[in-house]
Amino acid sequence: MIKYLVIGKKEEFETIIYEIEKKSKGKIIFGDFLNPSPEAFLEKIKYHDRVLIADPNLEHYVKKELESLKKQGIVIEILPELVEKYLQRIPLSVFEKFEYYYSEFFLKKEEKRFFDIFLALFFLIFSLPLFIIISIINYFTIGKPVIFKQIRMGKNKKKFLMYKFRTIHNDNIHSFGKFLRKTRLDEIPQFINVLIGNMNFIGPRPEMLTFHQMCEENIDFYNYRLYVNPGITGWAQVKYKYTTTLEDYKIKTEYDLYYVKNKNYLLDLKIIFLTFLTIFKDNGSL
Repeated sequence: MIKYLVIGKKEEFETIIYEIEKKSKGKIIFGDFLNPSPEAFLEKIKYHDRVLIADPNLEHYVKKELESLKKQGIVIEILPELVEKYLQRIPLSVFEKFEYYYSEFFLKKEEKRFFDIFLALFFLIFSLPLFIIISIINYFTIGKPVIFKQIRMGKNKKKFLMYKFRTIHNDNIHSFGKFLRKTRLDEIPQFINVLIGNMNFIGPRPEMLTFHQMCEENIDFYNYRLYVNPGITGWAQVKYKYTTTLEDYKIKTEYDLYYVKNKNYLLDLKIIFLTFLTIFKDNGSL
């Protein structure tokens, strides 16, 4: 068990702190919270194992004391390290406190598209028989066009046409369309989007323009998720529920921010595995 002395006001971080304690399963305990003076800090640290900087604006009050503790081998951590490790998302309130820290990671993001192109080609070739069968069934049950096109918001606020198999007939979801949505087979045409270059295999979901506008106007740091191409599947999709309300979108954005900051091949492979696990879980033996 590790007991932290927290530099910050408890009321500002209480919900997040409680969630970290719960996720750590007793490995972490947050003891005292300080709006610190050097005297109080040196007295309280005697009863704690580590120091956690939850509010960098208060850090300078005990800067000399922190440097001294580092030389003694006491671990000094910042809140972003713990929230990402245990919550696997970046709470917006934490991003706000540590924007100077996070902005460097987002500004350095570069797209490496080989992995996405390889996956898109592989799955497009693998699913080609399904592509043909679904197109034929759609043609005879719903009619033309069999593929639905919709404007979505992409990287750096560039709009693009996203492709999906059509699932709606006469303003109602067709029974076959329900099957396509449930199994996510309606998203097969998005492999073409990946090959074109306006989507990645993995990334934040491309939002409809109305939802994008709502989020941009009401969610701080929302546009940081647009530093990479949107994806067919992503961290927010496998870690959080279907999003409908503004509050849901805020939490979804926290997962998207985590992905954009920590994007790497291992995380992408984990998302692919969790995506298939979700599909099989939602659809029984399918």
